[in-house]
Amino acid sequence: MADEPNPPCYVLLAHSSSTTAPVTLVHPIIQYHYADDSPLSVLPTQADEHVLVLNHNPTTDSAVVQSISSSLVVTGLKVEEAPGAAVDDTVNLKNNSMFIIETTSSDHSVHLSNSDRQSTLANFRQRNALLHKVLEYPSKTSEDDDSPQLAMQPSSLDG
Repeated sequence: MADEPNPPCYVLLAHSSSTTAPVTLVHPIIQYHYADDSPLSVLPTQADEHVLVLNHNPTTDSAVVQSISSSLVVTGLKVEEAPGAAVDDTVNLKNNSMFIIETTSSDHSVHLSNSDRQSTLANFRQRNALLHKVLEYPSKTSEDDDSPQLAMQPSSLDG
C-alpha cells in the first residue's frame, strides 16, 4: 500500500452558470464514503443541497466525478498543482495537487418561452455546447471501479 499514489490533497469546484459566464471557485464539504457504508448516507438532506461523488482509483491514479443532483451537472475534472501547497508540506507525504471539478447548473426553466428565433437559436447553441462538453468528460478518464468514493456537498451553488 505504500507504493500506491496518494490522491490530490485539495478539492475545488469550478462552477459556471452558463458557457459564457465567469467561473466561481467553491470549497466543497467533503464526506468520505466507502463500499461498506450505506448508500443512503450520500443523499441530499436539504432541497438546495448538491451531491457529487468522486470515485478515485488508487491503482491507476485516475478519478471520475458524477452528480446525483438533478440541477447540477459535472462537465469536467482537472488535476493541477495547488499554488503554495508545497510550502506547508514539511514531511512531503501528501500529494500537493488539487482536483478541480467543473460543474454547471442544469436550467429547466428555459423551455419554449422564447418567442423570437434568435434567442431560441442562441439557447439551442448554448445547450448543445454544454451537452458536447458533458458527453466528452467521462471518456477522458478510465472506467469506474470499487475503490473508496468521496462525496462532496457544496454549501451553496446558486447559479
